[in-house]
Amino acid sequence: MDGIADLFEYCRPTNYYDTDNDKEMSDEWEDSPYREEDWLLYKELRDSPPDTNPKAIRVFSGDTGIHRRKDWNGKSPGDAFYTLAPTPQLVNEANEDGEYNDASYVFMYWSPTGRIVLSGDSHDKSWEHILATHSRLVANVDLLIAPHHGRKSGRSYEFLDVLKPKMTFFGNAPSKDLAYSAWRSRKLPYITNNMAGSMIVDCDDHMSLYVTNEEFARDENENTFYSERNHSWYVKEISLS
Repeated sequence: MDGIADLFEYCRPTNYYDTDNDKEMSDEWEDSPYREEDWLLYKELRDSPPDTNPKAIRVFSGDTGIHRRKDWNGKSPGDAFYTLAPTPQLVNEANEDGEYNDASYVFMYWSPTGRIVLSGDSHDKSWEHILATHSRLVANVDLLIAPHHGRKSGRSYEFLDVLKPKMTFFGNAPSKDLAYSAWRSRKLPYITNNMAGSMIVDCDDHMSLYVTNEEFARDENENTFYSERNHSWYVKEISLS
Protein backbone atom coordinates (compact mmCIF):
# COMPACT_ATOMS: atom_id res chain seq x y z
CA MET A 1 0.00 0.00 0.00
CA ASP A 2 3.05 2.28 0.14
CA GLY A 3 2.25 5.64 -1.41
CA ILE A 4 -1.47 5.05 -1.98
CA ALA A 5 -2.37 8.26 -0.12
CA ASP A 6 -0.06 10.25 -2.41
CA LEU A 7 -1.49 8.49 -5.48
CA PHE A 8 -5.06 9.37 -4.52
CA GLU A 9 -4.12 13.02 -4.10
CA TYR A 10 -2.71 13.01 -7.62
CA CYS A 11 -5.31 10.85 -9.37
CA ARG A 12 -8.34 9.22 -7.81
CA PRO A 13 -9.40 6.13 -9.82
CA THR A 14 -13.00 5.17 -10.55
CA ASN A 15 -12.42 1.48 -9.76
CA TYR A 16 -9.77 -0.63 -8.09
CA TYR A 17 -9.13 -4.34 -7.69
CA ASP A 18 -9.16 -5.92 -4.25
CA THR A 19 -9.81 -9.26 -2.58
CA ASP A 20 -12.01 -10.05 0.43
CA ASN A 21 -9.04 -10.08 2.77
CA ASP A 22 -9.34 -9.28 6.46
CA LYS A 23 -5.73 -8.28 7.12
CA GLU A 24 -5.11 -5.87 9.98
CA MET A 25 -2.01 -3.83 10.82
CA SER A 26 -0.54 -3.08 14.22
CA ASP A 27 -1.00 0.35 15.75
CA GLU A 28 2.74 0.51 16.37
CA TRP A 29 3.76 2.80 13.49
CA GLU A 30 6.77 4.55 15.00
CA ASP A 31 9.22 1.75 14.11
CA SER A 32 7.31 0.50 11.07
CA PRO A 33 8.67 0.85 7.52
CA TYR A 34 5.12 1.66 6.40
CA ARG A 35 3.05 4.83 6.68
CA GLU A 36 -0.07 4.90 8.79
CA GLU A 37 -1.87 7.24 6.36
CA ASP A 38 -1.49 4.69 3.55
CA TRP A 39 -2.96 1.90 5.65
CA LEU A 40 -5.86 4.01 6.94
CA LEU A 41 -6.82 5.04 3.41
CA TYR A 42 -6.71 1.43 2.23
CA LYS A 43 -8.86 0.33 5.19
CA GLU A 44 -11.38 3.05 4.36
CA LEU A 45 -11.54 1.85 0.76
CA ARG A 46 -11.72 -1.84 1.63
CA ASP A 47 -14.42 -1.45 4.25
CA SER A 48 -16.64 0.96 2.28
CA PRO A 49 -20.05 -0.09 0.91
CA PRO A 50 -20.06 -1.72 -2.58
CA ASP A 51 -21.47 1.36 -4.35
CA THR A 52 -18.78 3.72 -3.01
CA ASN A 53 -16.59 5.66 -5.44
CA PRO A 54 -13.99 4.34 -6.14
CA LYS A 55 -15.66 0.97 -6.52
CA ALA A 56 -13.91 -2.22 -5.46
CA ILE A 57 -13.83 -4.85 -8.21
CA ARG A 58 -13.41 -8.36 -6.87
CA VAL A 59 -12.64 -10.99 -9.46
CA PHE A 60 -11.08 -14.40 -9.13
CA SER A 61 -9.10 -16.84 -11.22
CA GLY A 62 -10.89 -17.65 -14.46
CA ASP A 63 -13.59 -15.00 -14.13
CA THR A 64 -14.88 -13.90 -17.52
CA GLY A 65 -16.62 -10.81 -18.84
CA ILE A 66 -14.59 -7.64 -19.35
CA HIS A 67 -11.62 -9.14 -17.53
CA ARG A 68 -10.88 -12.13 -19.74
CA ARG A 69 -11.28 -13.08 -23.38
CA LYS A 70 -13.05 -16.43 -23.79
CA ASP A 71 -12.04 -17.05 -27.41
CA TRP A 72 -8.30 -17.66 -26.87
CA ASN A 73 -7.01 -20.13 -29.48
CA GLY A 74 -3.27 -19.97 -28.90
CA LYS A 75 -2.80 -16.75 -30.86
CA SER A 76 -2.68 -13.21 -29.56
CA PRO A 77 -6.21 -11.94 -28.83
CA GLY A 78 -5.09 -8.32 -29.12
CA ASP A 79 -5.56 -6.52 -25.82
CA ALA A 80 -6.80 -8.94 -23.16
CA PHE A 81 -6.69 -9.05 -19.38
CA TYR A 82 -6.64 -12.39 -17.54
CA THR A 83 -7.11 -13.00 -13.83
CA LEU A 84 -4.81 -15.91 -12.89
CA ALA A 85 -5.09 -15.76 -9.08
CA PRO A 86 -6.36 -15.82 -6.40
CA THR A 87 -9.27 -18.21 -6.05
CA PRO A 88 -11.94 -17.77 -3.36
CA GLN A 89 -10.37 -20.75 -1.58
CA LEU A 90 -6.93 -19.12 -1.55
CA VAL A 91 -8.39 -15.94 -0.06
CA ASN A 92 -10.31 -17.90 2.59
CA GLU A 93 -7.19 -19.83 3.54
CA ALA A 94 -5.15 -16.60 3.72
CA ASN A 95 -7.74 -15.08 6.07
CA GLU A 96 -7.61 -18.20 8.26
CA ASP A 97 -3.85 -18.66 8.51
CA GLY A 98 -2.66 -15.07 8.03
CA GLU A 99 -0.55 -15.90 4.95
CA TYR A 100 -1.94 -13.01 2.94
CA ASN A 101 0.55 -13.26 0.08
CA ASP A 102 -1.52 -16.11 -1.33
CA ALA A 103 -4.51 -13.76 -1.49
CA SER A 104 -2.53 -11.54 -3.86
CA TYR A 105 -3.73 -10.89 -7.39
CA VAL A 106 -1.81 -12.25 -10.35
CA PHE A 107 -2.85 -10.78 -13.70
CA MET A 108 -1.74 -11.30 -17.25
CA TYR A 109 -2.01 -8.51 -19.79
CA TRP A 110 -1.81 -9.82 -23.36
CA SER A 111 -0.88 -6.97 -25.63
CA PRO A 112 -0.67 -7.20 -29.43
CA THR A 113 3.11 -7.56 -29.03
CA GLY A 114 3.35 -10.03 -26.15
CA ARG A 115 2.29 -11.30 -22.74
CA ILE A 116 3.06 -9.61 -19.42
CA VAL A 117 2.50 -11.36 -16.07
CA LEU A 118 2.04 -9.06 -13.05
CA SER A 119 2.71 -11.22 -10.01
CA GLY A 120 1.97 -9.03 -7.01
CA ASP A 121 3.12 -10.72 -3.80
CA SER A 122 1.96 -14.18 -4.89
CA HIS A 123 3.53 -17.12 -3.09
CA ASP A 124 3.72 -20.90 -3.54
CA LYS A 125 0.02 -21.78 -3.27
CA SER A 126 -0.82 -19.16 -5.87
CA TRP A 127 1.67 -20.62 -8.34
CA GLU A 128 0.57 -24.17 -7.67
CA HIS A 129 -2.90 -23.08 -8.75
CA ILE A 130 -1.68 -21.07 -11.76
CA LEU A 131 0.46 -23.90 -13.12
CA ALA A 132 -2.32 -26.42 -12.57
CA THR A 133 -4.99 -24.23 -14.21
CA HIS A 134 -3.33 -21.70 -16.53
CA SER A 135 0.01 -23.27 -17.54
CA ARG A 136 -0.72 -23.01 -21.27
CA LEU A 137 -1.49 -19.33 -20.90
CA VAL A 138 1.63 -18.39 -18.93
CA ALA A 139 4.23 -20.61 -20.60
CA ASN A 140 7.13 -18.76 -22.25
CA VAL A 141 5.89 -15.27 -21.38
CA ASP A 142 7.56 -12.15 -22.68
CA LEU A 143 7.74 -10.11 -19.48
CA LEU A 144 7.39 -11.06 -15.82
CA ILE A 145 6.99 -8.54 -13.02
CA ALA A 146 8.64 -10.68 -10.34
CA PRO A 147 6.68 -11.89 -7.30
CA HIS A 148 7.56 -9.97 -4.14
CA HIS A 149 9.34 -7.50 -6.44
CA GLY A 150 12.10 -10.10 -6.86
CA ARG A 151 12.81 -10.27 -3.14
CA LYS A 152 14.03 -13.49 -1.57
CA SER A 153 11.08 -14.96 0.28
CA GLY A 154 11.77 -18.58 1.20
CA ARG A 155 9.74 -19.81 -1.75
CA SER A 156 9.85 -22.26 -4.63
CA TYR A 157 10.94 -20.89 -7.99
CA GLU A 158 9.86 -23.91 -10.05
CA PHE A 159 7.23 -21.74 -11.74
CA LEU A 160 10.09 -20.16 -13.69
CA ASP A 161 10.64 -23.48 -15.47
CA VAL A 162 7.23 -23.02 -17.11
CA LEU A 163 7.09 -19.24 -17.53
CA LYS A 164 10.66 -18.96 -18.89
CA PRO A 165 10.26 -15.18 -19.19
CA LYS A 166 12.25 -13.38 -21.88
CA MET A 167 12.68 -10.57 -19.36
CA THR A 168 11.92 -10.09 -15.66
CA PHE A 169 11.64 -6.80 -13.77
CA PHE A 170 12.77 -6.65 -10.13
CA GLY A 171 11.78 -3.77 -7.89
CA ASN A 172 13.81 -1.52 -5.59
CA ALA A 173 15.62 -3.42 -2.85
CA PRO A 174 19.14 -3.94 -1.54
CA SER A 175 20.91 -6.45 -3.81
CA LYS A 176 21.44 -8.84 -0.90
CA ASP A 177 17.66 -9.21 -0.60
CA LEU A 178 16.96 -10.05 -4.27
CA ALA A 179 16.60 -13.59 -5.62
CA TYR A 180 19.18 -13.29 -8.39
CA SER A 181 20.28 -16.92 -8.13
CA ALA A 182 16.89 -18.35 -9.16
CA TRP A 183 17.12 -16.46 -12.46
CA ARG A 184 20.87 -16.88 -13.00
CA SER A 185 20.73 -20.64 -12.51
CA ARG A 186 18.12 -20.83 -15.29
CA LYS A 187 19.96 -18.31 -17.49
CA LEU A 188 16.92 -16.01 -17.45
CA PRO A 189 17.52 -12.28 -18.05
CA TYR A 190 16.39 -9.66 -15.55
CA ILE A 191 16.67 -5.94 -14.84
CA THR A 192 16.28 -4.19 -11.49
CA ASN A 193 15.22 -0.67 -10.62
CA ASN A 194 18.55 -0.46 -8.80
CA MET A 195 20.32 -0.91 -12.15
CA ALA A 196 18.10 0.89 -14.63
CA GLY A 197 15.96 3.40 -12.78
CA SER A 198 12.42 3.26 -14.12
CA MET A 199 11.69 0.63 -16.78
CA ILE A 200 9.16 1.50 -19.51
CA VAL A 201 7.75 -1.01 -21.99
CA ASP A 202 6.16 0.27 -25.20
CA CYS A 203 3.67 -2.40 -26.25
CA ASP A 204 2.92 -0.70 -29.57
CA ASP A 205 6.21 -1.78 -31.09
CA HIS A 206 7.61 -5.26 -30.36
CA MET A 207 7.48 -4.58 -26.61
CA SER A 208 10.38 -2.16 -26.73
CA LEU A 209 12.24 -1.58 -23.46
CA TYR A 210 13.29 1.90 -22.30
CA VAL A 211 14.96 2.94 -19.04
CA THR A 212 15.57 6.27 -17.32
CA ASN A 213 19.20 5.50 -16.43
CA GLU A 214 21.16 6.71 -19.48
CA GLU A 215 24.41 5.06 -18.33
CA PHE A 216 22.71 1.67 -18.06
CA ALA A 217 21.11 2.09 -21.48
CA ARG A 218 24.47 2.93 -23.09
CA ASP A 219 26.12 -0.06 -21.42
CA GLU A 220 23.43 -2.31 -22.86
CA ASN A 221 23.14 -0.68 -26.28
CA GLU A 222 25.76 1.68 -27.72
CA ASN A 223 23.16 2.82 -30.26
CA THR A 224 20.66 3.90 -27.63
CA PHE A 225 18.59 7.03 -28.17
CA TYR A 226 16.33 9.19 -26.06
CA SER A 227 12.59 8.79 -26.59
CA GLU A 228 10.59 11.98 -26.07
CA ARG A 229 7.42 9.89 -26.05
CA ASN A 230 8.60 7.65 -23.20
CA HIS A 231 10.94 10.16 -21.49
CA SER A 232 13.60 7.46 -21.31
CA TRP A 233 16.43 5.72 -23.17
CA TYR A 234 15.94 2.83 -25.61
CA VAL A 235 17.53 -0.49 -24.67
CA LYS A 236 16.13 -3.28 -26.87
CA GLU A 237 13.06 -5.22 -27.97
CA ILE A 238 11.85 -7.81 -25.47
CA SER A 239 9.48 -9.53 -27.87
CA LEU A 240 10.05 -10.06 -31.59
CA SER A 241 6.57 -11.47 -32.22
